Amino acid sequence: MSLSPIDSAELPFPLGTVLEDKFILEKLLGRGAMGLVYLGYDRFLERHVAIKVLKSSHLSKDSIERFRKEAVTMATINHLNVIQIYSFGEKAGNYYFVMEYLKGNTLIHFIDSFYKHGGYIPLDVVIGIISQICSGLGAVHKRGIAHRDIKPANILISEETYHVAITDFGLTSLNPLKNDNFVEGTPLYLAPEAIRGKTRDTQMLHMADIYAVGCIFYELITGHPPFESDNVISLLNEHVKSEIPKATELRPDVPSYVDDIIVRAMAKDPVNRYRTCEDFKEELLNFRMPSKEKRIVRPYLLIFDMGHTGEQVAMFIKNQNQSINIDLISDQNEALAIALNDKPDTIVMVENKGEYSLLELCSLLRHSRIPIFLYLKNKESSMEFLYKEMGVAQIFAPPVDMYLLAETVTNTIAESCSI
Repeated sequence: MSLSPIDSAELPFPLGTVLEDKFILEKLLGRGAMGLVYLGYDRFLERHVAIKVLKSSHLSKDSIERFRKEAVTMATINHLNVIQIYSFGEKAGNYYFVMEYLKGNTLIHFIDSFYKHGGYIPLDVVIGIISQICSGLGAVHKRGIAHRDIKPANILISEETYHVAITDFGLTSLNPLKNDNFVEGTPLYLAPEAIRGKTRDTQMLHMADIYAVGCIFYELITGHPPFESDNVISLLNEHVKSEIPKATELRPDVPSYVDDIIVRAMAKDPVNRYRTCEDFKEELLNFRMPSKEKRIVRPYLLIFDMGHTGEQVAMFIKNQNQSINIDLISDQNEALAIALNDKPDTIVMVENKGEYSLLELCSLLRHSRIPIFLYLKNKESSMEFLYKEMGVAQIFAPPVDMYLLAETVTNTIAESCSI
């Protein structure tokens, strides 16, 4: 993220400052209307963190309490797709909170990186991103909290794995029942009922969040929000009155169900939208991956892979036992949906770059009780205990004995099925 120059005297903390005797401020990551974000380093746990500091120009009693409540809100939600909070504090009159650092950038920069050169984001990547946003936002809503400012600038995405996490819960601390004429949120992503001032209860606020996700879905597909105008009043009127544009008119390569999902998520009347983020995600994945009509034939092995290695693994296992039915899936979201819905007898995951890291995949499947085997491209002994914590049955790392891998997987399936 490029930043315009800033006088060091304007920084609440000089670079090199140590907070709580362990967080070292290394550089400035970004700044907004209310605060600045530093990259910090936790010298005890040996990991980078992000540290948000309230600007000195906003040190009123109300703004400090709102800042604290933002941290409290984030701390109440423990989910892979929501940025985690580690600490809140004050030093030399400056208030700050320490949070998880996701190496990457905001979703708005991610979108720009594709479309500014005339490219586009592949549909599978878009679906992976929206699915993660729905998962994180669903966890927020289950806590009885509405985000109230869902937009690409408040969503972080890893530059390596496409892991997505929601951040910036500043508006959650404001009272939705306050009776004034000020519209909270960002005009490009505001739901019609929010513009009309009718979001006076938590459920209506949740529905406004879902509308914003629909706007982001459109933007990921086309490169720009569904409604745009230099005049704010005109922009708000478009949200309230204008027909939702078809994404397929700009991206004829995407299927028509994309338009259908966007139209439902952005319905003018909240009653016609998805009732929950889980409903949104489920319909999206069902359109992308229709349920198999035929029943799964046991014994059943599922292999997650995006390359040639998975084919080799499948071949060796098939040679061990012809009766094992094997699905080799390259799309991680499709493989996850199959794993959770069809409960294969065993899973083999091959290390590859995708929407999720191996650790994230294992975390998402940790409660499924399905034996999971990992095929690592590189030896990462330091990670093995984490994989084991996530329920991994066995790890194979270079040099991989394919015959041993095939025999181990086959024997594991044999223990749970009569083959």
